[in-house]
Amino acid sequence: MKELNERLLNIKSNMREKERLLKMLENAEKQKRVLEEKKAKLLEQLRKEELDVEKLERISIANFINTIIGRKFEKLEKEKEEALAAKLKVDAVNEEIMDLNKGIATIKENIKRLGDLDSEYRLIIDEKKKLIRTLDIEIGNRLDEIIEKESYYIDKKKEVEEAIGAGKSLLYSLRQVDESLQSASNWGLWDVLAGGMIVTMAKHSKIDQAKSEISRVQTLLSKFYRELEDVDGHVNIDIDIGSFLTFADYFFDGLLVDLTLQSRINEAKEKVSDTISKVNGIVRRLESDLGDIIRVIEDLDKERLRIIEKA
Repeated sequence: MKELNERLLNIKSNMREKERLLKMLENAEKQKRVLEEKKAKLLEQLRKEELDVEKLERISIANFINTIIGRKFEKLEKEKEEALAAKLKVDAVNEEIMDLNKGIATIKENIKRLGDLDSEYRLIIDEKKKLIRTLDIEIGNRLDEIIEKESYYIDKKKEVEEAIGAGKSLLYSLRQVDESLQSASNWGLWDVLAGGMIVTMAKHSKIDQAKSEISRVQTLLSKFYRELEDVDGHVNIDIDIGSFLTFADYFFDGLLVDLTLQSRINEAKEKVSDTISKVNGIVRRLESDLGDIIRVIEDLDKERLRIIEKA
């Protein structure tokens, strides 16, 4: 009976895992469709911004007049900044889509690897029915109830562990951005006080580093959001993680392209610090819930073994 129950617990856990993977696949494909739509709009915006730059660079009477009165180069720089912001957002979405495609492929492979669980489950149930006929029916029912609960919590444990892992990866990446912005802020103060080409170049180097890291942060934010959707309803999360999904847009909408201003650097740093605080709070809550889930599993396992030993 003990061996049969172990097999049943394993198959039930795998069945729940398959259900979870199918749900993840559905959510990932839905998010991919949303990102594809967003990408199409961003590409249209990018083409418009590039066309605006091209128009300003052409020789025309209007451009000649603007050059004379000193407005052309100001307008051209503004259009170039807007085109850069649009390009950065397109790149960020492309990276998200690539990450999603990899995730979708992995999920499909894991579903395939689990095989025909329904047939395995029916075989085990048939074996158990035959065995239960020789035992106390009440004991058999109680064991089934415990196995069902244990399988449920084992599945929840895995979901929460994956969400914690995604959260910690995100925190690491956010702290990398924070360090780059802090360094840029420090160089920015020197730029204000002393100036000089080397100081200015060092500041811009750190800003460029932050730009490259922000796309990675956005991808990890989306992954963390998907993991939290997976555990939604099973852990006590009271923070609106959905508001983080526009994190990259916040930076690329004229903020990072205008980080020559010290106030802009500080504003960006505050945004990152606030996001770190929120994500850290969620991870801590998840870790607390994980501890509770592990204790429930241990208690159920002890009860199951106690019943089997007495049977």
